Amino acid sequence: MTNKYRVDRVTNAAVPYGMNSIRYLGDDWNVARALFERIPTGLDAWDQPNAAYGVVLSVWDETKRDYVVKCQKGLS
Repeated sequence: MTNKYRVDRVTNAAVPYGMNSIRYLGDDWNVARALFERIPTGLDAWDQPNAAYGVVLSVWDETKRDYVVKCQKGLS
C-alpha cells in the first residue's frame, strides 16, 4: 500500500523523485496539512537558505499511480 500524502521541499511545483526532499510521507491528512503550513519556504532539502525553494503537499492518485501536487507555497 502506498502512503496517501507527501510533503516536500522543492524548486518547482512537481513531485520530486528523490528522498532528500521529503518532510512527511504518511496517511494522515491533518498531519500532512499542518506540517505543510508550518514548514518555512526558502530552505533547501538540507535546511540551508535558498530562495528558490518552496513546499508542496501531494496526494497519491491511484489511477495515475503517482503523486499529484494539491498545495504549494513559496514558488514563483
